[in-house]
Amino acid sequence: MFERRYILKKCHENVTLVKTSINVAIVGVGNCASALVQGVYYYQAVAKDERPTGVVFEKVGPYTIKDIKFVAAFDVDQRKIGKDLAEAIFAPPNNALKVTDVAPLGVKVKPGVLLDGVAEQLKNTFIPVTETTLEDVVKELQASNAHVVISYLPTGAQKASEAYAEACLRAGCAFVNAMPAMIANHPEIPKKFEERKLPLAGDDIQNQVGATVLHKSIIHLLHIRGVKIKHTYQINIGGTPDFLNLMYRREQKEKTKTEAVLKMAEGQEFPAYIAPVAYIPFLESKKIAHMLIEACGLAGVPIRIRVDLEVYDPWNNAGIMVDVIRIMKLALDRGVGGPVYSLCAWAFKNPPIHAPPEVARRWVEEFIEGKRDR
Repeated sequence: MFERRYILKKCHENVTLVKTSINVAIVGVGNCASALVQGVYYYQAVAKDERPTGVVFEKVGPYTIKDIKFVAAFDVDQRKIGKDLAEAIFAPPNNALKVTDVAPLGVKVKPGVLLDGVAEQLKNTFIPVTETTLEDVVKELQASNAHVVISYLPTGAQKASEAYAEACLRAGCAFVNAMPAMIANHPEIPKKFEERKLPLAGDDIQNQVGATVLHKSIIHLLHIRGVKIKHTYQINIGGTPDFLNLMYRREQKEKTKTEAVLKMAEGQEFPAYIAPVAYIPFLESKKIAHMLIEACGLAGVPIRIRVDLEVYDPWNNAGIMVDVIRIMKLALDRGVGGPVYSLCAWAFKNPPIHAPPEVARRWVEEFIEGKRDR
């Protein structure tokens, strides 16, 4: 069912990699950016001798978390523009859990490309500035020598996502599409990254222990154990600005989460309802997910599974992003162009090729070891 479509081979065994810092640019200085910057800073400056917890790979090739360096940032909110990134990550409307203060990073947040990046209903909430030009973004990426660009744009920002993908192509950067916009699955964009020998990852990052990966794992377990799934639902509530945005722009998110779950039981057909249902401000950066799966076993005897999951959503995201960044830099070092299929299957809800978590994890390990092209 999950056929290996890409030949495994030791294609990089004769390549000598020279370790450098991983220069990262962030698009959208929201809660996920806040947790990512705090987490990286924590292990660089606060816990220098502490082995990182909650991280899949302590090393990715030659790279550790301490090699991640933030060199550029873009946003469209006046409360963040012009501030040092270390200050902007705590500016309203951000409400991610604060684990540590961050010393000034010497990176000023620059105006970003607006386009469809903010829902009309929220333009008074986010105080958008006049958008900059795409050429200005390209120049900033080049001037900062960015290696990897992470897009944390809101759900529904398809045009803006495509614009930043174009900026990466012009500037020569790897691109991580952490949001549901269609980039890695776009009919044309992946070919351009392949031609330029620039890595691409997406679409819609799958949090470390998030509702989607947990739901997928349970569905896949039932499927491989011969259980017939009758129907399932997953509803999510939270208090981040992302949940506020999802009250107006939920279609892309619902589609990617639902398809990710259904792919884990290919050959079975059953109704699945997966959706954010409420923005509750006092939850702040907590997300609570409720899941129900009803199935039947031998002779149709019923099985019911209920799951409640509560996480600090931005930190759940950052826990996987620190690995994504390092794998993307490894791909960039090797001259990989286009979607990094192993990484996409493992770390994203809507990858070009789906695979169960344990299969995708093996693919990633093989890529890191140089046994898989991408």
